[in-house]
Amino acid sequence: MEQKENGVKSEHKPTSNGATSSSKLNHEREETQVVTEKGYVVKKADLIRIMIQSMKELGCSRSAELLEEESGVKLEQDCVRNFRLSLQNGDWKTVRELLPTMRLSQGKLEKAMYLILEEEFLELVEQGSITEALKILRNDIVPVLADKRKLNHMSSYLMYSDPEDLRKAADWPGAKGGSRLKLLSKLEKLMDPFFVIPKFRMLSLLDQSLAHQISRCQFHNSKMKHLSILHDHSCSLDEIPQTCIEVKEYHKNEVWFVRFSHDGNKLASASKDKTIGIWDVVNCRLQLSRSLEAHQNPPSFIEWNPNNQLLLSSDCTSVCKVWDVKSGKCKISVPKKVEVSPNAPESIMTCAWTPDGKKILTGMLLEKKVETWNLKGEKIHTWNLQHMIRDLKISEHGIMMVVGTNNVLKSYDLKTKERKHATISESSKVTSFCLSKDGHYALTSLSEPATIKLWDLRTNEVVRHYNGIKQSRYIVQASFGGAEEMLVISGSEDSQVYIWHRTSGDLLAVLPGHSGTVNSISWSPTDPCLFVSASDDSTIRVWGRNTSDP
Repeated sequence: MEQKENGVKSEHKPTSNGATSSSKLNHEREETQVVTEKGYVVKKADLIRIMIQSMKELGCSRSAELLEEESGVKLEQDCVRNFRLSLQNGDWKTVRELLPTMRLSQGKLEKAMYLILEEEFLELVEQGSITEALKILRNDIVPVLADKRKLNHMSSYLMYSDPEDLRKAADWPGAKGGSRLKLLSKLEKLMDPFFVIPKFRMLSLLDQSLAHQISRCQFHNSKMKHLSILHDHSCSLDEIPQTCIEVKEYHKNEVWFVRFSHDGNKLASASKDKTIGIWDVVNCRLQLSRSLEAHQNPPSFIEWNPNNQLLLSSDCTSVCKVWDVKSGKCKISVPKKVEVSPNAPESIMTCAWTPDGKKILTGMLLEKKVETWNLKGEKIHTWNLQHMIRDLKISEHGIMMVVGTNNVLKSYDLKTKERKHATISESSKVTSFCLSKDGHYALTSLSEPATIKLWDLRTNEVVRHYNGIKQSRYIVQASFGGAEEMLVISGSEDSQVYIWHRTSGDLLAVLPGHSGTVNSISWSPTDPCLFVSASDDSTIRVWGRNTSDP
């Protein structure tokens, strides 16, 4: 009769003279397997080894020893234990003899051997045994080390008579400073898990499980890290901000752009009435603290610098300004002189800060170029491009992405000034785009037909589509939002706000309230349950969770 107890599948069959060797093998195999609820089969010994390791890591060494004794399963084989003890004791001869028994690939074996020889060499120099160290360098390290620069560095270590100077030059903690433990950690990462289970394996599996559950939770919108493992994770739709908690009617014309500061304490708004509003964010409410009125034409774009003390703005005449938020004064305006004909078409400018906040980049639609400026208003570099520029963004890693009227996103390295090979080509008009915080993903907003695409910039592949918005005449901007950027949000020409689940692409909410095109959305970087929307109806709406219910 077949039984299944505690997830371990076992089959009880007679083992008398009638039992065949085949049935015995099947019985033994089933006794050593664990079948999960979904039908996946794992080795019982592997599960026990992970349990033993976790017990030891949690300080339950006695319980771990009892489990080893009861199960007959050892956390690690004798050869691994001997290898570890020999390394910790500095018995390098035994370490080198045991290394081939770890069944490493040839490449990993060579790397491991070099790391061991390097440690032995440094320890000999530290001890003042220069003759022995030189012998190892010549006979063992030189034949396997192809990096001549590294070899020269190692040779120079022989000149240090003071151990402290050696440790500083080699960036090495020393034999008594934990260098052997660091070496052991590096070697364990090279070894097959059959011999050495990666440290904290149970916690790693928990990380994977919880991350998977959160990614599949449609309404997850919390930065809470204290999650229970006693039940599966789930959230309700109430976690998504869907309630308009405040309407601001300060601007006298269409509001084109809104942006939270990086610390979430302020908000900037740009309007067709030629003003920029600076708002304090207090208890999920907006309080106007300053109004900037130095643009001769409506500002269409704003961006905070990394420390939230300066604000970058640009208008439709290719004028870009940097403002001191506290004083309200304009620090620089580039270019310094602009002559605009009354009949000249608008040359909308986009702009961005470099990651260090020391320079700004401006992109002009008609001029087909991107320029870099310092905070003195001096031009540093110019990229001359082949197409008119619609939008540009800079990742935290210093990669500039530009989209032109040819609907192709191109990447450039700000340090080398070289173009990256990766490009993204869209078949319809790209009105704007944005980057995820890690710089690995991009959202492109398209018209004709109106849709939003999520691109993986590492593979240059579309991983998700978000549908439902209306966009044909105006620039409507989409962005990431919510906890860990698990949501995608966008305005629309139908006066509504749309929210999707980033991973599944499911539409979670459609929020009415505005009476004109919703141009821009900004989600608070510090509060996952707060965002604002800006509209052609001249208002700014603040959205949050419904807290009226008990």
